[in-house]
Amino acid sequence: MLTNSNGYTDFVNSVDSTTSISTQSVRLGAEDINGTQFTATTASGSTFGFTLFGNDNPATIVIDKSNLTRITDYFYYDTLNDSLWLGAYSTTDENCIFFIKNAKEITDETHYSTPCTLSGLSIYPNAQYTAFAASGTELYIAYTNDGTSYLQRAKIEGQNDSFTITTIGNPQSTQDMGVDGQITDIVIHYDGYVYVLVSQNGEKYVTDAYLTNESTNTLYSRGAILRLYSTSNGFKVSAKTGWTESARTIYTKGTAPTNLINSSTTNKTAIEFLKNFKSGVSLYIPNYSQRNSHFYGPRRFVAIKPKELTIADSGANLMLPDYDKQKTGGFFKHNRIINVDLYKFAIDSNSVVDLNSISFVAASINTTIGFSTDSYTGAKEEDE
Repeated sequence: MLTNSNGYTDFVNSVDSTTSISTQSVRLGAEDINGTQFTATTASGSTFGFTLFGNDNPATIVIDKSNLTRITDYFYYDTLNDSLWLGAYSTTDENCIFFIKNAKEITDETHYSTPCTLSGLSIYPNAQYTAFAASGTELYIAYTNDGTSYLQRAKIEGQNDSFTITTIGNPQSTQDMGVDGQITDIVIHYDGYVYVLVSQNGEKYVTDAYLTNESTNTLYSRGAILRLYSTSNGFKVSAKTGWTESARTIYTKGTAPTNLINSSTTNKTAIEFLKNFKSGVSLYIPNYSQRNSHFYGPRRFVAIKPKELTIADSGANLMLPDYDKQKTGGFFKHNRIINVDLYKFAIDSNSVVDLNSISFVAASINTTIGFSTDSYTGAKEEDE
């Protein structure tokens, strides 16, 4: 199931460069082991609710509590136990989280009244929960606080109206796990491992923009998939792949000639802006030669198989002008589907499919990097 930058989703059986999204609803979803396709939307007000669709037959789920909001990735299908989970949390009460475990069995106008508690975890009220995964008694939940993303393991006990969730060990930040950025998706796999996607895009922690002001000197478009295993006091990272560890520096080179500066107001503005980068911009972005072994920004697991995981990856690469070579630079967006081989724990380079009609996140740049005029050429990414 693919979700674009507007929140629209669609189920697809396969992808190629022309794949597009046709379903015009803001939903998340999954297909269960019986082939039923489930999606869900949320609504808030004096009470909070989900509308769950099973093969497009809606059922309304109401939580009789105010000031709830959905977890960013609020939908999780547990393939091991054929169980569908929905998640929300309070925006005013610390540690107040509500999970619905058996959502696929719900009939219309089902009400819940008592949110579960998350014991042993102290966070600030402005923290945001971004993703979770649940299987049997195991729960992994991610949240961000003051710009840092954390992952917490916990134990589940009880049912829908009387959940108790007790943390196991301390939360770990993405930096603790050897990467950086935001946790965007989690899956508890058949093989017993937990897989976590981490994405870092834009100006440090700005998720959906890549260059927004002329004082920026470091840009990010990278990510990783982590493989975790549980321990008696939490979890440990056993491996990671797809991560761009170090930065490379690019520069605006040469001096734009007068005829180019005066050729248009747009060009003149862009050239003035790009002068700021003569001293260089550091890019934590894969080289073009690494595009089939590294992530630009993994967003979501779109298919889960026993031997591989399929991931939506989205980001951008950047080249600055070299006026002496009459190259104007370029801003290159990437929206693609990638398979990770779980035996090798590496991106399958033959599986990468670039999508031309779908943007998983909004990517923009605050200047015209790729402008062109007579005798000047917009650089191709392979010119890097």
